[in-house]
Amino acid sequence: MSSANFTYRFVVGFIFSTAIAVAASPSHAQSGSMGYGHSMGGSYAGSSGYGYGSYHASTVAEGYLRGRAAVIDALGNYAVNSSQAAILSEQARSLNRENNLEQTAAFHAQQKMISDARLQVRKDFEVRAAEGRQLLAQKRATIYRDIYELSADELDLKTGTICWPTVLRDAKFQGYRERLEQLFREHVSYGGAHAETAREIARTVDKLANALRQDVGSMPRDEYMAAQKFLLGLKYGAESLVQPS
Repeated sequence: MSSANFTYRFVVGFIFSTAIAVAASPSHAQSGSMGYGHSMGGSYAGSSGYGYGSYHASTVAEGYLRGRAAVIDALGNYAVNSSQAAILSEQARSLNRENNLEQTAAFHAQQKMISDARLQVRKDFEVRAAEGRQLLAQKRATIYRDIYELSADELDLKTGTICWPTVLRDAKFQGYRERLEQLFREHVSYGGAHAETAREIARTVDKLANALRQDVGSMPRDEYMAAQKFLLGLKYGAESLVQPS
């Protein structure tokens, strides 16, 4: 039951019970028979202990009414205090919600800053990695190519003709040779030099090098090393047409 309903029921009950109490009170009947003057005389003619500073009810009904009035006043104060407490509690909840929202916003802002920082670090790393790959490619296209560069008699970069060393002329390597000759003709043809063709030449050269490695024990070491160097010359020769020094 709410405070308002309780107060309302109490007041209604008070009015009803007060009317009954006043009507049935002997003091009320006495004051009616003795007259107003006698009643007042009896109330204020007593000892000096009952003055304005320590006034007491002249009748039982008045005392009853004063007591009930004090209770009603206390109930009113309680209702007011309860309302003020509810208002303060609601204000506290509102401030708490605002504080939580501000903390949440600050948390999300901090998380975004951390995420942005990580993203920036990742981007910087990718940029440095790309620069490193570019430098490596340039090194391979210059220094490595110069080391393994084939002569025009070994590899004609104008026609794509390849003069194979004796070791690589074996029948077991014929498929690799035909594939590389076809790729080089396409690579050096008009408008044919493309990075993808160079990568395909490199993959085929690696396969031929692996196949050659299987026979390393059946051939002289010098011939094997010369053949591997020749294959590297084919790989970097194809790259040189895409990225000339």
